[in-house]
Amino acid sequence: MKTPRTLSLRSKFLLIVLVGAVLPLALLGLWLTRTAERSGEELLRRRLDTALGHIVDEVGLRWLSQRSELLRLAECPAAQAALRAVATSPASLDERALLDLQALHVEMRNTIQSAAVADASGEVRWRLPPSEDATSEGSQLGNPALRVQLGIYENASGERLGSLEARVVMSGLLPAGAGWGGVSGSVLAVFDPTTGASLLPLSIDPALFAAESFVWGNEPWLTVRQLLQEPPMALVLAAPVSPFTEPFQEAARRNLWILAIVAVGGLGLAAILTRRTTRALVRLAAAAEAVSRGDLDRQVDERPGDEVGRVARAFNSMTESLRATLRELSLRQSLAAVGEFAASLAHEVRNPLTSIRVDLQRVEEKLPEESEARDLMTRALGEIERVDRSVTGALRVARSGKITLDRLDLRKPLEAALHTAEPELKSHGAQIDCSEMSDDPIAVRGDATALEQLFLNLLLNAAQALQEGGQASVLVERAERNVLISIRDTGSGIGKEELEKVFEPFYSTRPDGTGLGLAIARQIAVAHGGEITVESTPGIGTTMTVRLPLA
Repeated sequence: MKTPRTLSLRSKFLLIVLVGAVLPLALLGLWLTRTAERSGEELLRRRLDTALGHIVDEVGLRWLSQRSELLRLAECPAAQAALRAVATSPASLDERALLDLQALHVEMRNTIQSAAVADASGEVRWRLPPSEDATSEGSQLGNPALRVQLGIYENASGERLGSLEARVVMSGLLPAGAGWGGVSGSVLAVFDPTTGASLLPLSIDPALFAAESFVWGNEPWLTVRQLLQEPPMALVLAAPVSPFTEPFQEAARRNLWILAIVAVGGLGLAAILTRRTTRALVRLAAAAEAVSRGDLDRQVDERPGDEVGRVARAFNSMTESLRATLRELSLRQSLAAVGEFAASLAHEVRNPLTSIRVDLQRVEEKLPEESEARDLMTRALGEIERVDRSVTGALRVARSGKITLDRLDLRKPLEAALHTAEPELKSHGAQIDCSEMSDDPIAVRGDATALEQLFLNLLLNAAQALQEGGQASVLVERAERNVLISIRDTGSGIGKEELEKVFEPFYSTRPDGTGLGLAIARQIAVAHGGEITVESTPGIGTTMTVRLPLA
């Protein structure tokens, strides 16, 4: 069954950065782009509204002047006389009245293109100029005009006599069109609100001005409009959008590039940082897998100051504690095996010793009283008894870890061990130096036989490490409430890796060694409330130090 593929921790970190930072930056960039366009349009619309407001104000002021001129025509005595004499034809007006009307029209012709007076029934009574068709048509081509209508009332009674319809020249109503209120490229359109006809010549299709926005020449335009009651006209101001949106869009594009650079830089920085972090986690995971396979020597680098470093330190502490626990468990198992071996060894040693002792006792009984061999037999039986006590006591300690503590002089078991180990030292051509041993009694609480076995094991171990001409020395000194017994040799020494295993049961560097001597010695020292430490330098020698509490 295949394990489903999952994203690595680094990929997840980068995905978080991508979703949490880069994606919002991209959305922000798109929003800035759209906002730039809307901001430019909004700015243009406000500028157009302001400009159109100024145009409307100017038209209103100019209309007041134009309206005054029209009222002069409406209140002209000749016009009012013509309306009162409805049956009279215009030609019947006296010559002076006609001259007055023509003179008045000449004064207003720059602002009023033409005028017509109609009676109450709507019939035109007279026109200015008299030949309207030719004049008005030519005038409209050169200067468009706005058609307006005013009521004519009698000055004395206020009675409505008719109406005045006039064409007002647009140039007299509109301000100068350069920029139309400061908006560059803007176009002003004026429409008759009744017919919808354009009152100004336009280079753009007039129908486009009916919408709020349109496209002309592949460029978007915006429009604003305002409807006036007097004079009756619809004003529409339009301008292209691009001059206003391009600065915003340029700033948005620049900001978008900056955001893109920041996003890419942030993603790259996150990749570098997550690589460093995840690399430590990968090593930690590999070490954990190695530990799960039984490789307890695996260690990881500890980086101070962050959580990964704390996890690494905890992992190293865990593996060290696990190694110590397993070593202790292995030692306990080995000591249990030593105990079992001790019971078997005691049984195997004591049985032949018992037979030898019985045989020697029988020989001793048959010897004459004056025989010199009797002394030898007595010494042999004493040695057998000592060996029996030594083996039985020492192995009992190794098996149970318990002894009977009695007050004794430490020098006695130490001297006994030296006496027993001397032949072994001589067989290796080595000497032993006991000059630094004190003659003062050293009171401790312990088992003499077990302590003798402890020192004997250390001395024999030193003797086996010595070569021809080597030397072993024994140093006894007091340290506060303890006594320290140091046994030094000038042997080949012990390597660092082997130094950690010398007290393990059944571990030996000699092919014929049992690996029990130092293990039993350590067990005896611990049973007396003490300990054994070892220091060694390859090629120089080894020092075994026993610490025991004073009585």
